[in-house]
Amino acid sequence: MSPRPVILYRRTRYDFDPVLAEATNPQRKSFWGAVAFALSTDIDVIEVNEPLSGDSSLPSVAFVAAARLRAAARRRERPSVTTYAIENLHPAVTVRHLPVKARWRYRLRHLVTPLLWRWIDRIAYGTSAAEALYTSVFGASARQPVRALIPALPTPARAAEGVRDRVILFLGDLSERKGFPDVMSAWPDVRAAVPGARLVIVGRGAGADDALTLAETDERVTVLIDPPRADIAHVLGEAKVLALPSRRRPLWREQVGLPIVEGLANGCLIVTTGETGIAEWLSAHGHWVLSEPSVGEDLSAALVAAVTSIRSVVEVHAALPSVDGRRAAQEWMHGSRATTSA
Repeated sequence: MSPRPVILYRRTRYDFDPVLAEATNPQRKSFWGAVAFALSTDIDVIEVNEPLSGDSSLPSVAFVAAARLRAAARRRERPSVTTYAIENLHPAVTVRHLPVKARWRYRLRHLVTPLLWRWIDRIAYGTSAAEALYTSVFGASARQPVRALIPALPTPARAAEGVRDRVILFLGDLSERKGFPDVMSAWPDVRAAVPGARLVIVGRGAGADDALTLAETDERVTVLIDPPRADIAHVLGEAKVLALPSRRRPLWREQVGLPIVEGLANGCLIVTTGETGIAEWLSAHGHWVLSEPSVGEDLSAALVAAVTSIRSVVEVHAALPSVDGRRAAQEWMHGSRATTSA
């Protein structure tokens, strides 16, 4: 029987769920704690954070070097190195928008990123945008990893149903970067154009007060602030349209958009912008992808077209893969070998 995979992590985010994480055998380690783990453990496959996202290149290089050192000392085959990539913001853009001191810190943290890239044996791209970015940044590199494009698409989450009511759902961070103010601005035109249309707002963030104020004056608007997952699943099952018109920011660009993934899994039509890494796939499969600069002018019409569309849940589901994209990428990267993620 293969050894159980291990996930090493340094810190958690607000949405870390220790109960769900338990199945992955997580272990919290410092920089040197991770290096010590690599020096004391036989490892077959190492999955590292993608090189162009965050500042984990140095810890990843140190971990891989320690694991290779142990393999050489024990005359074992060196561990293979894999990564999963969905980043689509060019590092040159990031650097250009940082203050001077932060710019130098960023450059220092990424000094070893080219080395990490040369050590990667396999890379699975979750989006075509990520593949284009990495080709642009590392295309001239002498050593290229084996690569595969496996879109970060879900499988259907539930059985297909009949025609849904005209419900538009905004799900996620109620912020400018996610396009929430644009949805709020577009809603009066949609409301006037589509009798019976409803807007459901689910999430939390800076726009929560504006959402609640709107719901107090408009009986066709429902707001759920930071509800439990069961309530979110219920709303997704009722919505016809999932709206996430993401806006680019100097230091941020939508990679995929979890609400988009959940919307597709539940058979929703998607209205978004070209900022998501799966914009090309969405455009090719009957969803609405707007140019980010023209969201203010075009969002209302796109929402009206989507919420009055005759496309069914069955049609949305028919375009999805039979295996979840992230699971398929994991299987391709690792096969049946034991893994440690660092």
